[in-house]
Order: sequence, then structure tokens, then C-alpha cells
Amino acid sequence: MKMGRKNYPASDSDYKLLEEVGFGASATVYRAICLPFNEVVAVKCLDLDRCNSNLDDIRREAQTMSLIDHPNVIRAYCSFVVDRYLWVVMPFMAEGSCLHIMKIAYPDGFEESVIATVLKETLKALEYLHRHGHIHRDVKAGNILVDGNGAVKLGDFGVSACMFDTGDRQRSRNTFVGTPCWMAPEVLQPGGGYDFK
Repeated sequence: MKMGRKNYPASDSDYKLLEEVGFGASATVYRAICLPFNEVVAVKCLDLDRCNSNLDDIRREAQTMSLIDHPNVIRAYCSFVVDRYLWVVMPFMAEGSCLHIMKIAYPDGFEESVIATVLKETLKALEYLHRHGHIHRDVKAGNILVDGNGAVKLGDFGVSACMFDTGDRQRSRNTFVGTPCWMAPEVLQPGGGYDFK
């Protein structure tokens, strides 16, 4: 563990959930207060009963997020189970996702200079993940988050894959994951998909 990293508590009694700030098919994200540190954090509550992934995939996502050490990738401070929910405690990204920002303030889309900046930071995140054997597989505006200082971070590892799962580098991923409306049409065709490149 790096020096200077806090040990966040792994008990729901140490967090006060405030308002809902996002949701997905099987998870809801809340702005919350970590009471011992009096710090605003995000708590992702993943409903284990409604989750399409198996427990190994969920464990892998939480483990991946906790081991991350890059300024452009969301890391998990800690995770623990509360009733039928997995709580993942993360930094609070005060400005929300790029999708949210565009819907609220830029209905015609970002200017080219903003797009270039966001993509540069996102590519730094992807390069880091790939260098460590991870494939994100769901990069989209809703998973690119901005904090209160304007830092861009890639989040949501719900469909990520590790290229070193079995110890041997797997040559391709043929599973259909992610958000279909963001995918290239050729990926949706029979025999489509991504190869090892």
C-alpha cells in the first residue's frame, strides 16, 4: 500500500447516504459522507440479487478498482457487503459524467478543444489499464467522469475483462458486453467483434 492512502472503513454505519446521483441496471450510486473523515464520497450499491454477473466477476471488478493507481481511473477506496448489496466506496466526482454535462449544459455537444482534452485523459486511463492487462469494454460518455477540479477519470468496470484471467494471454474477447448504441455496427454483425488488436 502506498504511503498517504487512507484506510476507509468497511461498515455501512460509517457512511451516511445522501442523494442518489446515478443508477444502472443493477446498481445505484449515492453521494455520501464518510463519517470518520467527514469527507464526501460516492457509494455504489450493487444489488447482488439483480446483478447479471456472477460473484467472481463482481469480486474481480471490486479488486481491480481497489488496486488502481492512476489519476485518470476511478479507484475504489474499499468495498463490503450490506444485506444483499455490495457497497463500493469511491471518490465523489462532483461534476458527474460527460453525458450528464452534455445533457445539462452542452446539448449540441462539446467544442473540439474540450473533446480533445477529455479524450487525451481517457486514453491515458486506457493505456494504463491495457498495460496492466485489463480491457474496459464500455468506454462511453456516461463512464467518463469529471471531478470538481476538472480532472477526467474513467469509471464503471462492470464489464471489464482481464486478459490474464487464466494465466495465458487470451487472444480475443467474443462476448457481447457494453452499451449497443455506442458500438460500431460491424461489431454487432455475426462473426463481428474485437480481435487481439
